[in-house]
Amino acid sequence: MKWPARRVLFVVGVAALVVVGAAGAVVSRSTVAPSNSSLPTISGTAAVGSTVTANPGTWAGSAPITYQYQWLICGGDGGACHAIAGATTQTYKFTSGDQANTARVNVIASNSDGSSSGQSPATAKIAAAAASGPVNTAPPTITGDASAGGTLTATPGTWNGAQPITFKYQWLICGSDGNACHDISGATAQTYQPTKNDVGNAVRVKVTATDASGSTDTTSVPSAAVSATTTAGCPKLAAGAQAVSVSDVASPARLQIASFKLTTGTVITRGMTSFGVQFHVSDTCGQPVSGALLYVTGVPYNQLSTPAETATDAAGNVTLTFNRKAGFPASNKQSLLVLFARARKSGDPLLAGISTRRLVSLRVNLHQQ
Repeated sequence: MKWPARRVLFVVGVAALVVVGAAGAVVSRSTVAPSNSSLPTISGTAAVGSTVTANPGTWAGSAPITYQYQWLICGGDGGACHAIAGATTQTYKFTSGDQANTARVNVIASNSDGSSSGQSPATAKIAAAAASGPVNTAPPTITGDASAGGTLTATPGTWNGAQPITFKYQWLICGSDGNACHDISGATAQTYQPTKNDVGNAVRVKVTATDASGSTDTTSVPSAAVSATTTAGCPKLAAGAQAVSVSDVASPARLQIASFKLTTGTVITRGMTSFGVQFHVSDTCGQPVSGALLYVTGVPYNQLSTPAETATDAAGNVTLTFNRKAGFPASNKQSLLVLFARARKSGDPLLAGISTRRLVSLRVNLHQQ
């Protein structure tokens, strides 16, 4: 079929316009590099040891857009910034050198059409590291005898923190003014006994408190200077001991029969054929004495059997058993039973050394069986 020449020219012209139009459309495509519409921000706590995170902000441009980060340290007013070497990830952990300064982050947004940057506002001033562990509200204290051989006891003070809070102790020896302190090797119990080498120096104790969040320590005020004086003749009660040894008690100190009591009931009755009496022996400083020999007999002597001389135990006590003899009761109106008691150190003369003697009496009720 033959088209008229005029129609052929029209079709060719239209096709040419389509091609030119398409080519024009390709040539007129504009490039869209990233542009920032909201600045980057920083989230987290501005404190030494804390980690903060950069939010890149909002950007327009051809996708995909990628981001790079550079952290900056600035003055306290947010100015005079400079890059922190190596700090090019999305997070940053503040160091002690950052304290009292501020920080910013510079974000570089890039796509295939180009790149641009935006900088965050400055953080608040970077604070010191947050406290970790219990907080002390009243310092530790030291009580006890600050003399060679004495016993000092630490109280941990008061602390705020997550319960339970546990405590550890380290004793320190210091100059007489409480300064120039150093640890006493092995002195990690709650009590400490100064030695003759400590005389003239002061003592402190460092208490470390620990809870789930960490540990904190603080130190007591110093004790008085350790002295060499002790109460004449009285030994020092060892840490954890209930009594001093009779072998360590020396004149002018003496033994004392400090107390006594029936082990059953409160009175001796007519029907009682035997009974026990517990005696407690101490020194003249009031400390219980172990190993002291106690001799006790009834007065008059034919009322009761006489037990063997017996040593006091680790708490300064001894219990003796008495059996009734034909001479008891001494009369039908008897209301008291008298005992002669003597405490002494083995090897001392019976009536010398640190020995002591005492008459004691027990109640008698002959109307009770």
